[in-house]
Amino acid sequence: MEKYIQQLLSDINHATESISLPFVERELHLHDWISNEEENKIAPVRDLEEWTGITKIQLPPPEMLSDDQLHNLLSALIKMLDAYNWSFVLQIKIPEQIQYADIRENFDQQAKIKRLHMGFFELCLPGTEHNKCALGKYCQCAFYETLFSEFTNEELSSEEERARELECKIIHLKRKYDNDWMKYYPYHLDVNYDDENGNPYNYGFTDQDEEDNDNWR
Repeated sequence: MEKYIQQLLSDINHATESISLPFVERELHLHDWISNEEENKIAPVRDLEEWTGITKIQLPPPEMLSDDQLHNLLSALIKMLDAYNWSFVLQIKIPEQIQYADIRENFDQQAKIKRLHMGFFELCLPGTEHNKCALGKYCQCAFYETLFSEFTNEELSSEEERARELECKIIHLKRKYDNDWMKYYPYHLDVNYDDENGNPYNYGFTDQDEEDNDNWR
C-alpha cells in the first residue's frame, strides 16, 4: 500500500504543477472585470477527474490508510484543488479523516474554470439532506442554516445590532475554531472593550502594530 500511496502522491503533485487551461493566460485589465455571478454563468466547465487526471477510484477508502498516509493525501489534494482554483473550503474544524472522505466521495464532479473569482469544491450533491452527506454531523449546509437562523428582519437599534452581530460571530468562531476560538474574538463588537470615549477596541491591532503604524516617516 505504501508504494501505491507514494505513486499516487506523485501523480497528484504532477497534476498540481501541470494545469491545462482552456484560455490563453494574459495580463488582466480593469475592463476585463466582471462580477462573480456573471463569471459563474460563462466560466467553462470541466469534469474534475478528466481535468486533473486524478480519478475518484484512485483514492483509497480512508479506513485503508494510516494516519500519516491520510494526512499526506489530504494535504496534497487540497493543494491541488487550490491550484485549480476549485478550493476545498470548510467553515468549521473537521477531523482529517472526514475531510478526506468528503473529497473522495465528491471528486467526480464538474468544476468551473474561473479566472477572476474563487471557485469552490462542491462538498455534497445538490439536494442532499442536511447531515446526510459525507461530512455527517459537520455538514456545512446545516452550519449555514443554523448561522443564518440567528439573523432577524426585526427593527433593532445600533446597540442591539452590534450585540446580535457579536452573538452570531461567536457562534461562528466556536464552530470553526473549536477550543481555539478566543484567538479570533471580535473585540470591536463587544461594548465591554470600548475605550473611555466609546470607541471600539483597537480593531485587532496590538500595541506593537500601532507603534509600527505610527512610525511612518
